[in-house]
Amino acid sequence: MRKILVLFLASSILFAGCGKKADQAGAKEVEIIMWLIGSEGQALTIRELAEKFYQDTKIKVRCDAISWGDAHSKYLTSIAGNVAPDIGTMGLTWGAEFGNFGSMVDLARAYPEEIRAIKESIFTGLCNSIEYKGKIYGIPFDMTEYILYYRTDIIAAPPKDWGELTALLAELGKNNKGMIFDWGSMSWIGYSPFLWQAGGDYYDKDYTQVIIDSPEAVMGIKFFSELYTKYYVPKTKIPLEQGMRTGDFPIAISGNWKIDGLRLSAPEIAGKWSIATLPAGPTGKKTAFIGGRIMGIFTQSKHKEESWMFIKYLFSPVIQEKLYEAALTKQDTYLPPVKETWNMLEMDKKFKDVLVAQANDAKGPPPVTSWDACAKYIDEAIQKVILQNADPKKELEIAKKQLIKILNK
Repeated sequence: MRKILVLFLASSILFAGCGKKADQAGAKEVEIIMWLIGSEGQALTIRELAEKFYQDTKIKVRCDAISWGDAHSKYLTSIAGNVAPDIGTMGLTWGAEFGNFGSMVDLARAYPEEIRAIKESIFTGLCNSIEYKGKIYGIPFDMTEYILYYRTDIIAAPPKDWGELTALLAELGKNNKGMIFDWGSMSWIGYSPFLWQAGGDYYDKDYTQVIIDSPEAVMGIKFFSELYTKYYVPKTKIPLEQGMRTGDFPIAISGNWKIDGLRLSAPEIAGKWSIATLPAGPTGKKTAFIGGRIMGIFTQSKHKEESWMFIKYLFSPVIQEKLYEAALTKQDTYLPPVKETWNMLEMDKKFKDVLVAQANDAKGPPPVTSWDACAKYIDEAIQKVILQNADPKKELEIAKKQLIKILNK
């Protein structure tokens, strides 16, 4: 960790030096453009933080908010039209996709020492999702993670493993109560933790072979599907806040942002709920899904060095803390990916301990190109098993064939 602090300290000195040079030489000020997938409120926060960056470097930053729904096509259009921004934030796997087109800077090659330090500073699950075949096209901007929610006045203790989970659901069912997946219901996001906890995965460690039909993967999908077919997890969307408030669904799995959702939307149950890590699978692991956004530099940028300076500025622990604090006021509940930042956060210790523990046992989507195209075939397999009682192994074999086609393109 000292290494990354030294690097950021050196960068700070560089910022000051660049500013002096610009003043002395009367050089034209540089403006870099950043696209932020997210809210206008968070874009405003970045603009405010960019003012201090400008004072130190004389580098202007314009941050524009774009929506998740439009972002992928907007990036593709900007690349094709040669009007891409300097910096883009995007989903974890988009860097590999756009980088494969030659549209993004390989940061591992351009800044090897700094990237090594950055990899050491973030949670391992994030690190694995941003690196594909030794190339890194973006570093984490923030993160989200899967956690367990439960009503403490109804459930004495959260389930520690799959066996305890099913036993609890059977008991709750006697009183017409149950569990919900508020995020990832009947999809690859919801299935992934059970796949990993069973010891399976989508690809081998080199991402050269699809292994989604392994015995472990089949075990994972069987257990996931039985939560719906045997233990009556609703197949329809029920908001976590509603289920927890009424007590009809006193246990739920969802993203970390629902912590604030519950606080704001269900104040009447304050003190009657808590969070926990996911129940462990047969491997003994509690591996959860971890997501978030990365930030990278487009190859079309004419200000790559200045863009990298700003990316490092946003990544620094102090600025990460400021981003987190500002996000809370705007209800943009993303979490900082830099482990050191967590020591600075003002957060309930019990919640912080759970979030850190789960982030240390979490994985993100595989960093293969076109993962979005792959994911729909996993979803189809899951939904056929749950809704049509289809054979789990057969459906995973069908999905595997599609994933192989995409992998070999």
